[in-house]
Amino acid sequence: MNKHSLHGFTLIEAMVAVAIVAILASIALPSYDRFVRSSRLENARADLLNNAQRLERYYAQNRKFTGFDKLKNDNRFFTIEGSYEANHFTLTAKPNSTSNSNESRFLQLDDSGTVVICEAADECVMY
Repeated sequence: MNKHSLHGFTLIEAMVAVAIVAILASIALPSYDRFVRSSRLENARADLLNNAQRLERYYAQNRKFTGFDKLKNDNRFFTIEGSYEANHFTLTAKPNSTSNSNESRFLQLDDSGTVVICEAADECVMY
């Protein structure tokens, strides 16, 4: 067999290909992480809105929010909690520490339908 008839990649060519793949992965991974975080937040927002509808139905039947105990919490990345007064409520979606440990933001929804996203308790902006 002739030395010149062998075909394949040299070590340098293989290392260049691996380096290109690594560069592309380092660009794509942060974008994917942002996408995952924003979709989890959107799901939590949808869960807050669904629970707000349930609360409004409860209020229409009972003329008060207090006594409501049927919060639906199917979201495995956020835990939904509620605080109720007779004519007002606030729902909060906090990140689950076991399945969503990278998330520090939480969402709040009040009885007026306003949804805010909070980095901390005093750093909230409209969502």
